[in-house]
Amino acid sequence: MSSKNLKRSLAAVAAVAMLAGVAAFPVSDIDVVSAGQVLGETTFDYKALPWHTCESSPAKQNFELTEDGNLHVMVLVAQGADKEKWDLQVRHRNLNFKSGHTYTVSFRAKGKRAGMELCSKISNIKGDEEYCVLFGDKKEMGNGPHNGGQWGKALKLTTDWQEVSGTFTPTKDLEACEWAFHYAKGTQYEGNAEDGDEIWFDDMSIIDETGSDTDADPNNHYGAISRDFSGLKNNYISVNQVGYFPNRKKIAVLGDNGGDINHGASSISLSGAVDFEVVDKSGKSVFKGTSSAPTKDADSGDTICKLDFSEVTEPGTYHIEAGEYKSFDFKIGDDIYSESDHNLLTNAMNYFYQNRSGIDIEEKYITSGDKSTLAHKGGHKEDTASVQKIWKNEYASESEATSTYASSKITANGGWYDAGDHGKYVVNGGISVWTLQNMYERAVLVDESKKFDDGSGTVVVPETGNKVPDVLDEAAVELDWIAEMKVDASEPTWGKKAAGLYYHKLHDHKWTGLATKPWDYEKEWKTVRIVKPPTFAATLNYAACAAQAARLWEPYDSTKAAKYLSSAIDAYKAYKAAYYEADLSTTTHPDLKCDCPKEEINEESLYAPMWQAKGGGPYGDNYVLDDAYWAACELFVSAKQMGDAYADEALKELESYDRAYQVTTKVTGGENKGGSLTSFNWGNTASAGSLSLALHKDLLSDAGKKKVEDSIVEAADAYIKEEGAQGYGLPYAYTGDAYNDPNNLDPSIMIKGYEWGSNSMVINNAIVMAYAYDQTGDGKYVDGVTSAMDYLLGTNPLSFSFVSGYGTYRLHNPHHRYWSKELDKTLPSAPDGVLSGGPNAGLQDPYVRALGFVPGKEGNPSQRCYVDSIEAWSTNEVTINWNSPLAWVASFLEDNGNAKGKDVTDPTTKPTTTTTEPTKTADPTVEPTKTTDPTTPTSAPTTTDGLLLGDVDLSGTIDVTDLSTLSLSLVDKKELKGDSFKNADVTKDGKVDLTDLATLRQYLSKKITKF
Repeated sequence: MSSKNLKRSLAAVAAVAMLAGVAAFPVSDIDVVSAGQVLGETTFDYKALPWHTCESSPAKQNFELTEDGNLHVMVLVAQGADKEKWDLQVRHRNLNFKSGHTYTVSFRAKGKRAGMELCSKISNIKGDEEYCVLFGDKKEMGNGPHNGGQWGKALKLTTDWQEVSGTFTPTKDLEACEWAFHYAKGTQYEGNAEDGDEIWFDDMSIIDETGSDTDADPNNHYGAISRDFSGLKNNYISVNQVGYFPNRKKIAVLGDNGGDINHGASSISLSGAVDFEVVDKSGKSVFKGTSSAPTKDADSGDTICKLDFSEVTEPGTYHIEAGEYKSFDFKIGDDIYSESDHNLLTNAMNYFYQNRSGIDIEEKYITSGDKSTLAHKGGHKEDTASVQKIWKNEYASESEATSTYASSKITANGGWYDAGDHGKYVVNGGISVWTLQNMYERAVLVDESKKFDDGSGTVVVPETGNKVPDVLDEAAVELDWIAEMKVDASEPTWGKKAAGLYYHKLHDHKWTGLATKPWDYEKEWKTVRIVKPPTFAATLNYAACAAQAARLWEPYDSTKAAKYLSSAIDAYKAYKAAYYEADLSTTTHPDLKCDCPKEEINEESLYAPMWQAKGGGPYGDNYVLDDAYWAACELFVSAKQMGDAYADEALKELESYDRAYQVTTKVTGGENKGGSLTSFNWGNTASAGSLSLALHKDLLSDAGKKKVEDSIVEAADAYIKEEGAQGYGLPYAYTGDAYNDPNNLDPSIMIKGYEWGSNSMVINNAIVMAYAYDQTGDGKYVDGVTSAMDYLLGTNPLSFSFVSGYGTYRLHNPHHRYWSKELDKTLPSAPDGVLSGGPNAGLQDPYVRALGFVPGKEGNPSQRCYVDSIEAWSTNEVTINWNSPLAWVASFLEDNGNAKGKDVTDPTTKPTTTTTEPTKTADPTVEPTKTTDPTTPTSAPTTTDGLLLGDVDLSGTIDVTDLSTLSLSLVDKKELKGDSFKNADVTKDGKVDLTDLATLRQYLSKKITKF
């Protein structure tokens, strides 16, 4: 056997040895990991992480894991923003070293082109202290300039493998370091890459020769999420880890974990319905039931059984068992989301305060987490930015942004940072403001608003004491910032054709790295602030939200309310004037009913281009009739209530929309690339307008009232139907065609599955079901809302809560510049109540792909496409427009979660379950139906028809070579044939899989003596 195959075989055995559940066993006989190995990954047989690629645009690269277990990097664009070697990197972070220890550092590399320069160093995260460097002329690693040594020199690659090895001894303890390889086209510091270059890496190693204090943590899965990594043995039952309301439907899910793509993931077999029991904190069984029959669930890749325990209503702490399978603990109670010291609404709302721009974030207003570290100096207290003449994707230098393409400067202080970066965007700010204001308005109309009173403590803000509901104060922070983004008539470029419209966004001219502090990063990263051109979408977002705010502020500040309404009307009129009267020769469809495709929009369009804008999210929107309808709805309601004559005009405008009074269930645009089952997001706002009309049906005609009521119920019923069809009960599905993402991936990669921010669509759809409950009083819609929350809080195939601070196995490392403890221990972890965007079949970021995910791969289970790491920006981003609906739904459930609607199931109608309170015993009647447990084989290895069970290589004996042969066949997915297959099937179930490997390993290590 070759050394490479032996390495792969032993790695496979080690991976299986770490499995949880039925196929788990310890490795004791085969030592496959060096005692002092510092790295989290030394080869690339199944994944690259914690090794991952990094690029500084316009530099671009791609990578793959080869069949031979190498990391293969392909240079697409050789030169980046800094025009230096570090614009393209492969790196491994979170490395720690002990003072006085000696470390042997080694790797192998080769290139497609002889002479390509490869540089390497072990440094701090910033890269300005180099402790160990590559001396390419000697093919050695050694002490760098900040560790008593010298500056390094590039290695000239050849087309054959070269081995590099050497030692370094730190003179001080080093924490949170990185080992990086640099190879872009440089100007001063080496690096001669060319477009089309390729590099292969393998056998990376850092051995602590002095001791093992810095061994890689075997429990560090680098953000990979799996039942196996949750810390709960036999974790195959998914539950809402926060809890359930006494009067609500309660569904847990037993999944076989068959969709888990992590190498060596455990799984079980479900061949029929299973018996289960609910067990209280004392160990007493309080309920027994029988699951549904197993069904295959496409979006998770699992076979699942649903466990209905709705009859359990007594408040308390419980878990569920089905034989040896268990769930996490959960509560049943009225206060599952509203505990006085851990209120989900309060914490979800605190996201906005902590992401304010322009003010110091003070400890006394922070509601959770490490408050002393979360508190920090404010960023951009004077946020002056250069207005851009054109829509430009990226800038070659700071001067391009501040002079070449700059038209003027504006100052727009305040607002919220969007997604953990330092961008402030009007269009997703708009839908966030609307959601928070809508949450409050709904609460007022159903008499649930007292909790939002000034000083109530539900929303914690500095403005408390002004006699205005605190939620309105928070929403005004963003709305009043948007007001500062208005185009003045004197603006040189935009004043004539776009006066009165609103600029689309304000952000840095290029992306910064992570672990940055908002008050001091600009000098380090050499960034300048820019404002992108005005758009119809931004203008209509302001018109809608300002109009909505007007009616809500009128009882507290009539002057401010009047200003909001007046400015909203002006914004809408400016949009109309620009649409009809400005020079729109840049589009081919100047009529209101156009759907202007992106290829017909050039840089001076008043539509936001769909392509990526480096330094800020794209937020493109080339269809704005939905925004115009939304704005007209808000204007109509406020003008009518406040006695303004514009109400009649606004009514005409909203009724001209061809889907007036409707709440849709399919949208495209915004996060939605190809169409999915959802009602609204920042790029699809028409349903928001209809929902506002639903709160004011007294202002509508009978026909309009019926249409909006019927539409809400129809949409809510569609979501409830989907919950029933989904294995894990969520009200969302991807229903469109395959799509691509040329902003982030090769355009030839076609994706069909959950879209960016899928969790936000789940939670937005819950809002629609809540509206249906308000309208009908039917409890099934509250059950629909709670089922959506169940999915987000743990009833999913990952058995994972996507909300920080809620649940046992939960979100820790969202993508955020400041909540960066994963990278910098001096910075804080995320506070509680932050919702991750969640599973995304697009898998756009290199960190996620380094875990072994392949975008566009046939059969990718959408719900598995998730990583909890700060660097996994395509699956773990957090945003204002995702946390606002979390707050909305938390508010609704706080008041209505335990309501006894008229569709709550009568427990006396359940024939398959009985309520019991026996002492917990090993009653065989509650064991789930499953295949033979491989840890207890039924017979010894026996010769049958001349064959010997376990003799996979047909050598006549059973030894470690058989284990290697079997593990390699499973790793490479190469089916064994003939007698080898029959002997490998040691569990005698007709197939050869990981359970056979686990059983053979136990036999060889003498843990068992029979198969």
